[in-house]
Amino acid sequence: MKFQLISGKTLEASTLNDIAFRLNIPLMDGFVDKVILPNTGMQMFFQIAIVIAEILVGLSMMGGLFTTIGSGVSLILQFMFVMTTGLYLGTFWMIFAAIAVLIGAGRTFGLDYYVMPALKKSWKRVGWARKWYLYND
Repeated sequence: MKFQLISGKTLEASTLNDIAFRLNIPLMDGFVDKVILPNTGMQMFFQIAIVIAEILVGLSMMGGLFTTIGSGVSLILQFMFVMTTGLYLGTFWMIFAAIAVLIGAGRTFGLDYYVMPALKKSWKRVGWARKWYLYND
């Protein structure tokens, strides 16, 4: 594992916003080089899946619905970006924003305020959830 600061410009010509932080992990680099890049079908699959995930995360954050799940997916996407292409220093704040929203920010002003009590009520009726103590009232 190696930390890198990368830029598309030369060091003298780059500004702070041109520099990206990258975490070089050999296992991830091998997966990208041997599985994703040689196969155009896999490239399209991952491109479409990431765009759809970004759109769904954005909609969940704007509506305040399933914000905990949305911020968890956002963190996963951010760490994927850090391990593959790098994350620009100007957008590094998104990791901290996702951690802040992870604790359920939509429960106050979002749709989670209305949806989560209904989901908890239906989760109480699931037999195996009660048996395995996955829901405590």
